[in-house]
Amino acid sequence: MSYLSRISLLPQIGEQSQLARLLMGNQYGMHRLLWDLFPGRDGEARDFLFREEQYTDGRGRKLPLFYLVSPREPQTDSPLFQIDSKLYQPDLNAGDRLAFMLRANPVISRKNGGQRSRSHDVAMDAQHQCLTQLCQQAGVSTEGPKRARIKRLDALPASQLQTLIQGYHPAVPASLSALLKLQQQQALQQWLLQRGERNGFQLDEGSHLQQTACRWNALPEKDRGKNRRQAGFTSVDFEGVLTVTEPEAFTTMLKQGLGKARAFGCGLMMVRRI
Repeated sequence: MSYLSRISLLPQIGEQSQLARLLMGNQYGMHRLLWDLFPGRDGEARDFLFREEQYTDGRGRKLPLFYLVSPREPQTDSPLFQIDSKLYQPDLNAGDRLAFMLRANPVISRKNGGQRSRSHDVAMDAQHQCLTQLCQQAGVSTEGPKRARIKRLDALPASQLQTLIQGYHPAVPASLSALLKLQQQQALQQWLLQRGERNGFQLDEGSHLQQTACRWNALPEKDRGKNRRQAGFTSVDFEGVLTVTEPEAFTTMLKQGLGKARAFGCGLMMVRRI
């Protein structure tokens, strides 16, 4: 048994405090507040999914709105939130077509030499692989951050850079930024296609998969010191149409989530029939 809940700030909280502004975009703090809706679970693993949205109130202010899927019904006497819950029992069959929205943290694991597997951001990894290959073909250094490699490639004669780009992907306009964007889009789509194979769905070939709001979400509470990389994760919003291929696996995914960073608002797929 699972529950789907719609959670918003109580009207008096939204009108009389700055809590709404503090909550929006604060995945770490939001996870803690939502965890409080399930008392008596100290020390246990998180077992709920949530997704943050925004809505505009009657005064034109943007306020946070949350959707939450959980195996237990959240308590409704919260001093902060207005909570509307209902049983969540998807009744699906193979062949059902659904419109979906998904905020995900697309990562892949890759070994570097004999080292342990490490997670890599899919979008950034696609751009890294593309830039590395272009630099190698141009005979320039592959070292340094992304912006340094782009600068080296941009310093090439225009005709040489155009030849490199069209050799990498003939259908792309002779623009390095356009090529990098395309590589990112294709890598993200491939990531979702592969997850669909494992979770009982396939993307509709005739519909356009939208990829929006690709952003970095900082987690300052988890920073490891000034000499280490800033803690955080990348999230991408997907929207499109899918077909259910394995109802049981797909329903399990709807309740348990897809991908990483589920504790910080990723992984909850929202669906509706079309």
